[in-house]
Amino acid sequence: MHSIWEQSSWLEADVVVIGGGLVGISTAIEFLEHNIGKTVLVLERGLVPTGASTRNAGFACFGSVSEIASDIDLIGTDAACELVRQRVEGLARLRSRCKGADIGFVDDGGHEIYLHEHPAIRRIEEVNNCIESILGPAAFVERTPLAMQYGLSDKVATLIRTPHEATIDSGKLVRTLWGIAAQLGVRILTGAEVLHIDDHADGAQITVRTLSGDVRVTTNDVVVAANAWIPNLVSRDLIPEILPGRGQVLVTKPLRNLRIRGSFHYDEGYYYFRRLGERVLLGGGRNIDFTTEQTTSHETTTTIQDALEDLLRTVIVPHHDNVEIEHRWAGTMAFTSNKQPFVQRVHPHTVVAFGCNGMGVALSSTIATSAAAILR
Repeated sequence: MHSIWEQSSWLEADVVVIGGGLVGISTAIEFLEHNIGKTVLVLERGLVPTGASTRNAGFACFGSVSEIASDIDLIGTDAACELVRQRVEGLARLRSRCKGADIGFVDDGGHEIYLHEHPAIRRIEEVNNCIESILGPAAFVERTPLAMQYGLSDKVATLIRTPHEATIDSGKLVRTLWGIAAQLGVRILTGAEVLHIDDHADGAQITVRTLSGDVRVTTNDVVVAANAWIPNLVSRDLIPEILPGRGQVLVTKPLRNLRIRGSFHYDEGYYYFRRLGERVLLGGGRNIDFTTEQTTSHETTTTIQDALEDLLRTVIVPHHDNVEIEHRWAGTMAFTSNKQPFVQRVHPHTVVAFGCNGMGVALSSTIATSAAAILR
């Protein structure tokens, strides 16, 4: 049994947010910025957010040509254009919120490489026309000679560049947002794994597993922003199908005379790499084995890591000898079939906030704005 002091000071709040990643912490910030005097508690199951927010590649991106073309085919031109708009506006809102803070922002542009002929290459004009009202004319331009300048393999048949993409330090970004939240009065409890939500007529009670045992947290509203773990807490009948997707990453040791600059996409965004100081960060490859990579496990696998290393040595830094790997890790993304954000009240006191589909840096602020607007 908890003391009255523990209950009132730590285990009650007007709003409880489950998940301290980009969507969750941004929702907490957004709500308090417009509801001064209210109380918000964030429950994070890890010591730090360990789903995707601090385990991604650090891309401040809105989609490559092949990704946007694929979205057009999947959901139609208008919906694909709107999705790009949400990503671009989300990035602008995120940068504005973090203005003056060091989030490792490097504005070196983005690129997409193709090793073979691909239908998306012939759709640059179509994609540019789709997003012209958002990013202006010619957001994407073919710049294949840059491949040689960047030291990439001559296997690169086409390179498309955009100046509207950047990279960030994901750890610094989340740490900055947690600091902003703390200044607003948000309470953050780590090591707090939510087991169950009871949504009653007069509020919600949340069962939380901690090192000292299970506790009960009470609130007027709960926001479930737990990404791939949402189906564990909310009935699957009330939400779209949310599937986990493991994102594996490796980082090289520092390389002398590294020439690549900015961020890069390959194979419709299933592979992505960037410069990280004097190192190369490379991730992706889950399309090699969708079934195995549909998991919340953070173990790396030989199959994916070998594929990443092959791409690294044969395409990205083919002129470097003795390339050594310094770090390897994996994170958990989550995906819906239509790639659309889902922000809805699913019970009288429960809101679900989801929908990044691998673009949490870009979409988290947009989703948070929508989630905060639903709250009382």
